[in-house]
Amino acid sequence: MSDSPNVEAARPTLQAASSASQGATDVFPLLDLPIELRDKIYDHVLAIPDSRGDSALRIERRHLKYFQPTAASILLLLHHEYFLLSRQIAHEALEVLLKKHTVFLSCGPFVLKTLLSRIEAEESGIGTQWLRWMRKIELEWVTFPNLRIYPPNRDDGKDDWWWEQEEGEDYMEVNVDNIRGAQYNGHYDEHDHEGGHYDDNFYDPSDMSLYPSFDQDQNEPGSGGSGLAASSANDPFGFSTHRPFMDTLDDLPYDTTAQEEIATKLKLLVSMEVTPLFAYLSSPLFALSSITLPLYFISKQTYLHRNTTRPGYALPLKIRFWIQVVVHALLMLRPAQSTLREVRIKYMPWDIWASMDPSDDLPRMVERGVWFRDGDGDSDGEDDGDGDGGAAVQEGEGEAFKAVWHELARRDVELYTRWLDAKVRFVKWEGDLDKWRVGDELEVVFTRAVAAGAGSGSL
Repeated sequence: MSDSPNVEAARPTLQAASSASQGATDVFPLLDLPIELRDKIYDHVLAIPDSRGDSALRIERRHLKYFQPTAASILLLLHHEYFLLSRQIAHEALEVLLKKHTVFLSCGPFVLKTLLSRIEAEESGIGTQWLRWMRKIELEWVTFPNLRIYPPNRDDGKDDWWWEQEEGEDYMEVNVDNIRGAQYNGHYDEHDHEGGHYDDNFYDPSDMSLYPSFDQDQNEPGSGGSGLAASSANDPFGFSTHRPFMDTLDDLPYDTTAQEEIATKLKLLVSMEVTPLFAYLSSPLFALSSITLPLYFISKQTYLHRNTTRPGYALPLKIRFWIQVVVHALLMLRPAQSTLREVRIKYMPWDIWASMDPSDDLPRMVERGVWFRDGDGDSDGEDDGDGDGGAAVQEGEGEAFKAVWHELARRDVELYTRWLDAKVRFVKWEGDLDKWRVGDELEVVFTRAVAAGAGSGSL
């Protein structure tokens, strides 16, 4: 007996409804799971190693221009965009990230402090809770500025750039495609984060809240003003230091004026950006337990060359910057009432040459520690009580750590070996280029010594 026409006509509708119902069930009902299971899922996802390099994970200054502190915007800024499925998931995932995982922050000190301050100022008050949840952070700065043009002051904040023209002024519209060429693959949208023409440290007077307030006499030598230029105004071609017929065996008269100027700029950067950041992180608003920082060693040839041509400035500028950051982090670790429990140092090769011919003997540093001092070199092989076991120190070995201890001593923080413990672990490079590493490393974990008394490390 055949079905009636009405039944036959209804079958396609029933089949379509069944297919739609089956399609709806293809989406996993994550929010139907208990919160304990959802937290485990977030925890598992965040534990997956990120194969993207530090450059891809950076936070740029212009990201803060329209930043409003929400769970979704924070996750997006921290490059965890895969959690942006709903507001509830974003809130739950952000809590797991801050409480259980290391938050990677690749930006300058001022940008980071501005970001954290805006989160703190969130209207509902949840921003302070987010900052309080944050336990572990790792700092990096891939857009480190050219200190020759730091601070970025200009007369009256004006220049000949089109965005600084007064309203009503005439300007000529230029088709950039005709200038750059058809093969140029950059974008000209300010929201594009990968445009090749964007400079994260370029001075933009349209929003001064994204830059520190620079109050400095630009005519003083070493301030980036005209002081240095005036000294060489009568010798624009550098003939005073050019001696083509001198004996090559004689000592060369190296001019350290430029290096001294850059050193002055570095001090300015530290005082205006690094110190305020760590003073902020030391406030009761935060409950940090771990800070991870990079530090680098250079190759033997690089050290010999720089130590000869730049006396007193053997280490590259960026390494000297991170030395100052490490010092600030260790001073946070010193007070007994501090919540900070450890400062982790990723001691890495500066470049491929440092990995092939390092100035440091990494396996020996694992055995003897990192308590180098200026003038180390116990050629007699006897233990003189400096913590190195009497082993002879090679030239250029431990320069970064020597600079750290020297800076602590300069700040009148003596006997650091009494309130600091250090555990050194050798990290063998497995040849995996996807991890963005170029050689063997050391992991140095500084903790507060058990017998250390309550001290105060002034920044």
